[in-house]
Amino acid sequence: MDVEVRLLRDDERAAAGGVAGRALADGPMARWVYGDPPVLRVGSTLDIFVGYVQTLPEPIGALIGDHVVGVCASAPPGGCVGSVAPEEWRTPPAVIGDPGDLSRQHYTWGLMCAHDLPERHWHLGPVSVEPGLQGAGIGARMLTMFGERMDEAGEVAWLETDKPENVVFYRRAGWDVIDEVNEHGLTTWFMRRDPR
Repeated sequence: MDVEVRLLRDDERAAAGGVAGRALADGPMARWVYGDPPVLRVGSTLDIFVGYVQTLPEPIGALIGDHVVGVCASAPPGGCVGSVAPEEWRTPPAVIGDPGDLSRQHYTWGLMCAHDLPERHWHLGPVSVEPGLQGAGIGARMLTMFGERMDEAGEVAWLETDKPENVVFYRRAGWDVIDEVNEHGLTTWFMRRDPR
């Protein structure tokens, strides 16, 4: 079967958020925030991404038949974490609790706010592929479509990632590392892509 990459319909967005939730549950940031219990991690990332992807305009998806197996979504200018975070979550907390403590979620929000690009930009994420299909080129195809859309519109794009292999993946697509933050046992890279 072929994998189709296209803009998702409204009725496909929840499934796309589910792909992101499952794919990101084992990532360093989810493990740092929620700890090792898989039910807590997967449940939490599903809660975050199923709802979030449904709010984003025109997410790109990858499908096998009628099944969403990948998502490449982005928040429009003025709609990313740095713009919409509650004021009290814009500054990281002074004390970080153990995994599962709300202070860890607060810290990640504050980190993203502190490193948000101050100029107009599209904030990329989540970019996720169903775990059993990762490494098959699906993410690269979605990212290429996203880059073409940014080039056509003359827009800057921004993202954060928590895996060194993702840094390599995004660099291949023309992204540059602008900052790397190593704090509290968590490493986060912030990357930028200018229009071509």
